[in-house]
Amino acid sequence: MTNRSKLLRAGALLLAGLMLFSGLVYLFFPTDRVDQALARQLEPQGLTLAPAVRKTLLPGLAWDNPLLSSPQGALLQCRSVRVRPLLLPLLTGRAVVSGTAAIGSGGLDIRYALNGRQALELSVSDINLSEIPFFKTVLGATVTGVLWSQGRLLREAGGLNGDLKLELRQLAFSGVKVGTFPLPDAGGLTSQGMLRFTNGRARLESFTLAGEGLYMRLSGDLPTGANAGTAPLNLTLEIMPKAEFLEKQKLVFMLLAKFMVSPGVYKVPIRGTLLKPEIV
Repeated sequence: MTNRSKLLRAGALLLAGLMLFSGLVYLFFPTDRVDQALARQLEPQGLTLAPAVRKTLLPGLAWDNPLLSSPQGALLQCRSVRVRPLLLPLLTGRAVVSGTAAIGSGGLDIRYALNGRQALELSVSDINLSEIPFFKTVLGATVTGVLWSQGRLLREAGGLNGDLKLELRQLAFSGVKVGTFPLPDAGGLTSQGMLRFTNGRARLESFTLAGEGLYMRLSGDLPTGANAGTAPLNLTLEIMPKAEFLEKQKLVFMLLAKFMVSPGVYKVPIRGTLLKPEIV
């Protein structure tokens, strides 16, 4: 037997062993422990996830029509969520988990590595914001628009680094209220921006919303991690309406008058949390 044949045979035996081990772990691992672990993470933030997880035919976990809720109401509804380990990366010593979520007519694909330099790859396409209840529940708003995002993060000594590109097409919103302050209604907006990670910290960089008569820019620090829902926000929304747009919604801009930093330019600080944002 040649050295090449021996290597191929050893590789095949290793892969078979890994598959057998993974299958046994998967067969005897109780899903209620997954539910309990998730509940422990979500409960301090006042969040719940239902229904319970189930195993899939191939090694993996699935949620059918899962709903993430807060005491205020529904936040996110998916048609399905699937999570599974990838076996081939184990041959190179990497533990990688693949996840997919079907949200309305769109979806999300993510790969997260538990070790190694390449930490995360994300792809989001065709998610309609009108199918995400968060906006109505938290902001009292009617929002439409299609979300696209793509990017990757690398694991380095100081933490995760990289960026996620964001784009919203045909964005429109009305009835937005942040704390006690309303924001102007707008439609036909194009939106682009970037969520940049530097040593584990996330910053929204120049997320612009541009349309006829209005230009807005949202930027600042965003919380990450298991407690992102209740960690403090530090965002700034700049609003630059043209005279005609301002006149049409002058009551809203009268309420925002304290945030005017120069004629036609409003700089609005957004604090609070993701689940309870406030303008202060």
